[in-house]
Amino acid sequence: MNGPADLEARAGELRRRLAGHGLFSAEPRPIERGLQFRVADQGVVRLYARKDGSVTVDASQLRDPVIRLRVQNFAADAAGESTEPVLRLWPQIGADESGKGDYFGPLVAAAVRVDEFEAAGLAARGVRDSKTVPDDEVVRLAAMIEEECATAVEVLMPAAYNERYAALALRGRNLNDLLAELHAAAIGRLVADGPVGVVIVDQFSATARIDAALAACCPDIPVVTECGAEGRVAVAAASCVARAGFLAGLAELSNEVGIRLPKGGSSPALVRAAQSVVDRHGAAALEWVAKVHFRTTERIRKG
Repeated sequence: MNGPADLEARAGELRRRLAGHGLFSAEPRPIERGLQFRVADQGVVRLYARKDGSVTVDASQLRDPVIRLRVQNFAADAAGESTEPVLRLWPQIGADESGKGDYFGPLVAAAVRVDEFEAAGLAARGVRDSKTVPDDEVVRLAAMIEEECATAVEVLMPAAYNERYAALALRGRNLNDLLAELHAAAIGRLVADGPVGVVIVDQFSATARIDAALAACCPDIPVVTECGAEGRVAVAAASCVARAGFLAGLAELSNEVGIRLPKGGSSPALVRAAQSVVDRHGAAALEWVAKVHFRTTERIRKG
């Protein structure tokens, strides 16, 4: 297992390689499960220690797409034999989700398949972790990705989400199991549609049960789950497609109830919107627009 010294050594090697190309960086500082350091005026690079002893490098916060790719290449070279060779296989399927932490709107999982040429092209045109992209740009990027790459999207609107979540809870399962089901469905559609070298999923659970569920959808194809996987273009592309799907679902629900439903999991504006839904359409309407296991529902029902 990597400890702080291992992460610092990897960060130091990566910073030396960047400096050799005129990209100077600040001293690393600790973050949850890893380290990060700032590169010139580009943004930050993050390093995470994985449970299997490897290190994930997330360059998705860097502004220049060419520099992002350079950092990813340096990171792979610096890792040497410790780099998982499967991560250099192509084509790659990246998978990510959106809406997990949002009270209103759907839960969306997306998978995108890219070859090496497509990945470089997407990065050069600004495809990156959707959490760093304004909503209007996410919609534009997602449309471009869906036009040029093989994609699969699973959208679970709140009514269906609440039903499936409740059924899983009765079996002792949780939201991560539901996410695994959606990811597996999206990934499985792409696996059935063409050759795949490796599947990469942004890690949302560290349990063997979830890893097994993801692997089951693509037998004989390596599946890698890692923290900060949005730094890889395939996963970044999936994050944009999933986020655009969430935004579309949220807008659809807002139109149906005649109330602007905000993003997020808990805020005064969100509580006011939920109360407006109840006042206008009755308490049962929350099942149609919201993930009712959130604590916000209890607050509304208690008045």
